[in-house]
Amino acid sequence: MNLSQYEAFIKAVETGTMTQAAEELGYTQSGLTRALNSLEEQWGVKLLTRGRSGVQLTTEGELLIPYIRTVLHDQRRLSERIGEINGLREGLIRIGTFNSVSAQWLPGMIKCFQQKYPGIRFQLLHGTDAQISGWVADGLVDVGFVAYPTLPDLDSDFLYRDPIVAIFAEDDPHASMEKFDIMELPELPYIALNEGVEDEITAILNQNRITLDARFVESDDHAVIAMVEQGLGISLMSVMMLQGFSRRVSSLPLDPPGYRDLGIACRSRKLLSGAASMFYEHACRWVEENYVPGKV
Repeated sequence: MNLSQYEAFIKAVETGTMTQAAEELGYTQSGLTRALNSLEEQWGVKLLTRGRSGVQLTTEGELLIPYIRTVLHDQRRLSERIGEINGLREGLIRIGTFNSVSAQWLPGMIKCFQQKYPGIRFQLLHGTDAQISGWVADGLVDVGFVAYPTLPDLDSDFLYRDPIVAIFAEDDPHASMEKFDIMELPELPYIALNEGVEDEITAILNQNRITLDARFVESDDHAVIAMVEQGLGISLMSVMMLQGFSRRVSSLPLDPPGYRDLGIACRSRKLLSGAASMFYEHACRWVEENYVPGKV
């Protein structure tokens, strides 16, 4: 059994291209191709099809990939269990996250964790809430920051309630108001944000029977705030997303209020490696003890 071939196969599937997979693994493209061809020859099974659009799983590949992921997961757990015996000197924790958590929580969270466990490495995968919860369920990440509650089959804990606010350019007439009546939204140019909070905003709109025709749809919160600053429209965001920005925008609480609830999830607390289990507990404590909205 050659684990490097398994890793090459999984990386090719995740990236969708042989070129990117080779770059991320430190292979030459020809070396990666040889590794995958050798694996297919050993098993007598065609795992991938290659074409101009990238690589795709064959039917046989789709059947086998869950077992290959399990082998790699178990190998990593074995290595990290050995690391536990040696004092958690090394290990890898894969985290599913989105922009605001990566910007506001993870730097301080990881810094504090590595002060105690400096040999632990981290791999961050960014996605939407649906993607992250799916990655957790499939074992692609060890833990994920998700909207709470999340999928019922996952182990999860509530972390934080993050208010949703309306943001305006500073010279917008609404900026001087104390609250923003959400029923005014359909009358204003709206900039939609697709950053893991879209489900919560959609729920708020649905609860109030509001249908919007967004003027712009953007996945980068920096870009949305810049558009609002220039008077191109207004947007709805969470308070966490606005922290650390110095742009000339004003935020107003919604009337009625809206929130997004954030949590942390894993496939099973019992199946986490020692390093991932320690980080899961650390993340819960860190948010409770150290994260203060608005604190610089």
